[in-house]
Amino acid sequence: MKKIAFSICVCIALASCGGDKSHDDSKHTQNQDAQFDHYKENFVEELWKVYPGWASSQGYHKYDSVLVVPDEASRQKEMAFAKANLDSLKTYDLSSLSDNNKTDYHMIENQLHAIGWSITDLRSFEWNPSEYNVSGAFAEMLNGNYDSLDVRLRNFYLKMANIPAYYEAAKKNIKNPTVEHTQLAIDQNLGGISVFETDFHEALNKTKFGEHEKQAMEATAKQAVDAIRSYADWLKKLDTKHRAASA
Repeated sequence: MKKIAFSICVCIALASCGGDKSHDDSKHTQNQDAQFDHYKENFVEELWKVYPGWASSQGYHKYDSVLVVPDEASRQKEMAFAKANLDSLKTYDLSSLSDNNKTDYHMIENQLHAIGWSITDLRSFEWNPSEYNVSGAFAEMLNGNYDSLDVRLRNFYLKMANIPAYYEAAKKNIKNPTVEHTQLAIDQNLGGISVFETDFHEALNKTKFGEHEKQAMEATAKQAVDAIRSYADWLKKLDTKHRAASA
């Protein structure tokens, strides 16, 4: 983000140099739009790095192999991303942007504010256990046709390796969960196990991977299943009665 902010500052500095005033005003407006267009491209790429799962769901598969562990470090990364980009937005003269860019400006700004609010105020990562469910994203990787099966399965394998850490972080995050979200999390997570126990195994048998590689993948899938079951069992043991009484 520092690199993006720096390039924006350089462009603005260059645009402010000399020239006839009326011509300079027009050029300034054009430059603002050009600079903002460049900023948006960088913004989206950085957004996908912070939210690789979101990127995959939108058809951008560069970061398919990444599963973010939802711990304090990842939330701090989100907050830093939001702050850096809110600072970057301030370098633009909103009145000098085109109508389309004004709309994009406000959409980006709203999204960045939402990131901060969701972490500092909403804090659903503490009371909504159903936020933690990996099966849907992995099922999309198996069923997609955006790349060869071999490529998708290797990304699946790399991403799957982080599932135990993902659910351990979830356990540490959860405080006073609601009864409804707890039961939903149990049902959804247990319901998604077939993605790793059955669907992945069937897809793997369609490839020409070596036996050693297949065994490593199957072992990682078993660890993933164990982590999901452990999370569901942990949720079943939580005392959520006081949450039901206060609802």
